[in-house]
Amino acid sequence: MKRTASQRIAHVLVGLCALLILCDLLLILLSPALAYFRFQDPGSMTFARLVETFRYDFDDGLGNLLSILLGAAWRTPESAVLAGFLILAGICAAGILVQGIRLLASVADGTPFSPKNPGCLRRAAVCCFVIAAGALGRTVFSLAVHGLSALLSYTALFIPLFAMAGLLCLVMAGLFRRAAELKAENDLTI
Repeated sequence: MKRTASQRIAHVLVGLCALLILCDLLLILLSPALAYFRFQDPGSMTFARLVETFRYDFDDGLGNLLSILLGAAWRTPESAVLAGFLILAGICAAGILVQGIRLLASVADGTPFSPKNPGCLRRAAVCCFVIAAGALGRTVFSLAVHGLSALLSYTALFIPLFAMAGLLCLVMAGLFRRAAELKAENDLTI
C-alpha cells in the first residue's frame, strides 16, 4: 500500500521530534549553569574566562563546571528558582514531545483515529498546564523580588500561552476520542 503525503510528513516529524528530545535533555542538564550565569556580573564570567577554565586541564575544567551545575546555581534564590523552572519546563517539554511522537507514529501507520491518541493529547495537556503553573510560580517570585517589571518577562508570557495550549490539547483529545468512537461504530456497521 502506498504511503500518503501526510504519512511521509509524519515520519519526518517523528525524526525531528526525536532530535528535539535529545537537544532538550542536553538543555535540562545545562539549565543550572544557564541560571547561574544569568545572575552573574556581566564582566565576571566572559567567554574567555570560561575557555581559560578548560585550557590548563580538561578534567579540572569539567570539575569546575560540575561544581557550578551541582552547587553554585542553587546558592542564590533567583538562580535556584530559574534553574528549577528551566528543569521543570524541560522535563515537561520532553513529555510533550514524547506524546507528539506517539501521535505522529499512529498517523504514520495510517491509524490517526486510534483510541490511544486522546490519551496522548491529555498527557500533553497536563504537561502544558504544569509548565503554566511553574511559570506562574516563577512570575509570583519575580514579582516579590523585582516588582511589576516581572510582568514584562518571557516567563509571564508562558502562563497564558501554555494554559491555552493545554486547553487546545484537551479540545483536540475530545475530538480525537469522538472520531475514534465514530470510526469503531462505522467499522462494526460494515
